[in-house]
Amino acid sequence: MDLSDNQKACCDHYSADLTPPKQEQLVVISEGVLVGSHEIEGVRYPSPDHMSGWWLTTDLYNGDVNSLKTVHFSHVAEAQPDIAQYMALPFGYRFILGGQSEHVWFDREAAENV
Repeated sequence: MDLSDNQKACCDHYSADLTPPKQEQLVVISEGVLVGSHEIEGVRYPSPDHMSGWWLTTDLYNGDVNSLKTVHFSHVAEAQPDIAQYMALPFGYRFILGGQSEHVWFDREAAENV
């Protein structure tokens, strides 16, 4: 299965609309996201068109937003295809993935954060 098939299957599983980010849209990430050795927490906020809305952090995130960086969704999809499949979930969705854990839920406050 390719990424778009995996994204559709993921959204179907959670009964959510399929809203995949565009390859050139930006994702906010913390240290450790692209290396794949840490649990990743993601949340998708309503955002301007150039942003995907996704914020991805690991336990290496120190709480300082100045330590975060933006990368194109294509870089996340290439480095973390298992995470990228969840990133077609719409605004307001959150996930925690890594190790043996997979927790996905809708957060109304995140969906309304503008």
